[in-house]
Amino acid sequence: MIESHKINNSIVWWEKKRLWFNVAVGLTGVISILFIWPYLFYDRFIAIILYGIIANIFYSLGMLIELLDSYYHKGKCKFHNYRKLFFLIGTLAYCFVTFYLVRLLYMLQIMDF
Repeated sequence: MIESHKINNSIVWWEKKRLWFNVAVGLTGVISILFIWPYLFYDRFIAIILYGIIANIFYSLGMLIELLDSYYHKGKCKFHNYRKLFFLIGTLAYCFVTFYLVRLLYMLQIMDF
């Protein structure tokens, strides 16, 4: 049985950071979109909303990995020690992908794909 304070600690830690993740990825997206605004069509807004939802699903994997370690391995992998590293790498990676995905969409739009 997993100790409930470990579960609560993990969930609370990741949920407190979710806002910062969303702000970082959102601002990256907004700044990127401002560069291509004249070429952005309204049908892309649905894709932007879906992208945000998918980003949060991937964000939740950090918490899930920690909970699975607690349940199946009794915390032997000690993923909780790497929370900050996972958060930082994941957030930076998603910001990088966001910025370059918008640039790719812009290039495809210019080439009439």
